[in-house]
Amino acid sequence: MKNYIMTAINVNWLHSVEGESLMHHFYVNTSKKRRFYGILERPPLPSSIEEVTYKIFMVGRSGVGKTAVVSRLAGLEESSNYTETNGIKKTNVFWPVKIWDKVVLFKLQFWDTSEASIKKYNHILPACKDKVDAICSVFSFDDATGFNDVPYLMNTMAAIKEKPANIVIGTKFKSWSSSTIDDARIKEFEDKWKVKVIRIDINKPSMRSEMFDCSYQLNTICNILWNRDKEFISKQMGQN
Repeated sequence: MKNYIMTAINVNWLHSVEGESLMHHFYVNTSKKRRFYGILERPPLPSSIEEVTYKIFMVGRSGVGKTAVVSRLAGLEESSNYTETNGIKKTNVFWPVKIWDKVVLFKLQFWDTSEASIKKYNHILPACKDKVDAICSVFSFDDATGFNDVPYLMNTMAAIKEKPANIVIGTKFKSWSSSTIDDARIKEFEDKWKVKVIRIDINKPSMRSEMFDCSYQLNTICNILWNRDKEFISKQMGQN
C-alpha cells in the first residue's frame, strides 16, 4: 500500500453511533448548515477530546478556486461571482476523526490570499509561511498549465524550516466528463511525489448533508497532517 493512502483514520466512523452523536454539535439544529466558529470558539465537545491545530497555506494560480475550496470545507455558502482575495483571509475548520480508539479534534486554520496581494504587500507571504504546517497547492482540472505548476510550488515551499506537509487539491473535477488532466497523469504525479490528489467539484450542488460531500476531503487532509506529526499526536493521545 502506498504511503500516501489513508491509514490511521477510521473513514467509516462518522456513520457510527458515536460519530453521529458528535457531529450534531457541528450543525445548526437538524439543518444541513454547519455551524461557523469564530477565532475564540470551538464545538462544545467533551473536554477529554484532544484538539490539535494546524496552519494551512493555500497556494495556486488566481481563479483556480482556493477560496471556494476553503468555503466548501468549512461548510460555508460559496459566492457564484469570482472576486480575488484581498489581503489574508483566515478560516477555521473543526473536524473530528477517529484514530485507532481515540477521537481527535483537528482545528484546521486555512490561510488564503492572492497573487496580487502577495505582490502588493511585502508582509503577506512571510506571514502566511510563518510556522506553517502544510502547503495546500490548488489547481483546476481544466488547466494543465496550472497543474504543471504544482511541483514548483511544492519545491519552493520545501525550504521552510517547519517542513510543511504537502496537500494537493484539484478543483472543477467532473467524474462524468473528460478533463484536460486525465487519470494517468494524476496517478503518475501521485506515485512520483507520494501525495494524494484530492478532487473537489466546487460547483457541484447537493441534496444531502454537506458533511458527506466534504468528509472524504477533510479526512484525507487530517490523515496527511497526522502522518507528518504522528509521533507527536500519539504522545498527546497517550497522555489522556
